Amino acid sequence: MNRNEEYAALLRELETTPPALETTLPRAKARLRRRRVLRPALSLAGFACCFVLLVNFCAPVAYACSRVPFLRELAAAVTFSPSLSRAVDNEYVQPLDLTQTQNGLTARVEYLIVDQKQVNIFYRLDAESGGPLREEPRILSPDSSAPPPCSYGLNSWDVPNGELRSLTVDFVEENVPDALLLELDVWQDPEEDPLAEPADQQVGEEPWTDPASEPDPLATFSFELHFDPTFTASGRQLPLDQTLTLDGQTFTFTRLEIYPTHLRLDLEESAENTAWLTQLFFTVEGGGHVYEPVANGVTATGSGESHTMTSYRAESPYFEDADSLTIRVTGAEWLDKADERVWVDLAGGKTGPLPEGVSFYDAKRTGAGWEVSFLARYRKESHFHQIFRTEYYDSEGNLWEYHSWGSGGTPKDCPEDSFQVTLYLEDYPYDEAWLCPQYSRLWQAPEPLSFTVDLSE
Repeated sequence: MNRNEEYAALLRELETTPPALETTLPRAKARLRRRRVLRPALSLAGFACCFVLLVNFCAPVAYACSRVPFLRELAAAVTFSPSLSRAVDNEYVQPLDLTQTQNGLTARVEYLIVDQKQVNIFYRLDAESGGPLREEPRILSPDSSAPPPCSYGLNSWDVPNGELRSLTVDFVEENVPDALLLELDVWQDPEEDPLAEPADQQVGEEPWTDPASEPDPLATFSFELHFDPTFTASGRQLPLDQTLTLDGQTFTFTRLEIYPTHLRLDLEESAENTAWLTQLFFTVEGGGHVYEPVANGVTATGSGESHTMTSYRAESPYFEDADSLTIRVTGAEWLDKADERVWVDLAGGKTGPLPEGVSFYDAKRTGAGWEVSFLARYRKESHFHQIFRTEYYDSEGNLWEYHSWGSGGTPKDCPEDSFQVTLYLEDYPYDEAWLCPQYSRLWQAPEPLSFTVDLSE
């Protein structure tokens, strides 16, 4: 038997990868990249020789090599994020092979793209009987307790069975821990009949269903994810101390954070500001590239003490060569402090001042609650945006919260450049409410305000 035949036999015999060697190839490549930066004249001959020996004598490494072509499928699955696409192009990927089967459903976690502040998990769901699957994720610590403060969510919906799905976990202040627990509740929905007649109803007229009535999941999968420290140490933080006045509001840009999966622009607001910054419009330019704010997943985070968003996400220049980066601020979305709440007469169909581009459409009782609809102007064609936060108040100042809202096209009598938003105020018995706008107005800078960050230090 020659070496190629031995190699093929090892692949056939391999069923599980020892945890200690599961990420040997990515770690070796990550270390090689760092050496190229620090010592460009380092000979590749020694590494090539060691690599050949690893492939011939270490079955897990041979297995990892056999999976490299499948990175093409991963590349197709991250097109929603230029930063993740560049990470895949640079083979900045931690491969896994975790599989569980329950009640005819199979879940398989295959890849991680992880750095100091963010975890991107790629997995598949499949059913023996076919039919669409949907999931609800939970992120916990390995002991099933609450993880460090983080935000997470699915990157796509309605993914066909057997194709890659993804979930992004974004950590606010603390770094990514050594391990996390991923739980997936999975339901199997009946397939729609393509020959069925569509319901004769306008957008927004569909009845709201209480999530509490949803059946139990068909399966609940639990995967313990351990992260390679080579990846969780990746990142760079640069102090800024740059103060800008935007539309009469003062902000100090405090820090720039550059990670393989994203860039963060951190700022602080002045206590004298009369408006909260709910969205910053900006670009990052350097090395001949323009890095836009992220369009999917977590776009910004705040402190919880204010409505101002204090940390913004953009695509990352981590894998590019640039001596400096220029931050250009082109506009902002404001929530004026005087407009923190908007009165709505549900029974009479009247409101106080609404956010810019928003108008009242309809309110009607549904059981013990209300459906309240508004029209909003598109900012981009076919792109919806949030108008109200989820909390609202009654006339005595008691806090309520709605758990369901919908966006979609508009009825025939409404402007074509608008979309409809419906809030479901379940179990709300009163005829008036005070809603909390997400914003009051937009501002566009007459000329971009900019400053430059030196990356050469």
